[in-house]
Amino acid sequence: MNDSMNHREKSPVYISFCTQKGGAGKSVFTTLAASYLHYEKGYNIAVIDCDYPQWSIHKMRKREAEQLQANTFYQRKAEVLFQKLNKPAYPVVPFVPEKAMTRVSEFLANESEGYDLVLFDLPGTVNNESVVEILFHMDYLFIPVMTSRINMESTLPFIISIHEMITMNPKVRLKSIHPFWNRMTGKEKQELFNYYEKAICGLGVSIMQTRIPQSVIPNCCQDSLKTILIFVSKNDEVL
Repeated sequence: MNDSMNHREKSPVYISFCTQKGGAGKSVFTTLAASYLHYEKGYNIAVIDCDYPQWSIHKMRKREAEQLQANTFYQRKAEVLFQKLNKPAYPVVPFVPEKAMTRVSEFLANESEGYDLVLFDLPGTVNNESVVEILFHMDYLFIPVMTSRINMESTLPFIISIHEMITMNPKVRLKSIHPFWNRMTGKEKQELFNYYEKAICGLGVSIMQTRIPQSVIPNCCQDSLKTILIFVSKNDEVL
């Protein structure tokens, strides 16, 4: 990647998967995106876990570290992976939202390695000034959208408010928002689907063509997602 595009000379891109409704899979998407970009695509990634007090990604990483310490086979596999990549696992750093942006700046300034992208995992609510502040320090927001009426009643106003803030404050760092359809079952009523898509596009916001089926990440499997072991297994397949 041309020395990862001279990490130290560039500010990393800030990204978050976010909604104002819990249970939308934000932490799952953050983990999958970070792992894919770091291990498969060669980018240097950092994850900032601001989802206090759950800190689910941070706790996931701690559990993995304990698993690696207890299993010499996986230790060796991890060593081979990191030698091949010529870099360690991406860091997962927990911060409370109120201090997140200050602490992130300190963290990045003290790191010897630069980062291409920093992914932020945020609480499932925007009824917090600190969370709103973090949102507008991002470069890009990716918003999972479901066609259920309850979900849309919270997601549409969220998209509207964020889009209006970008439009009214062109000097904010946030460049654009990218809604995408999530947990598609194939049973959605086409009329309802078209109505919501038209409503979103009518705001001047382009909805992504990517659609995530319900079956890709079953709820029962979300707790088993990994940040390291996803690329370390007995047969070199994703666990």
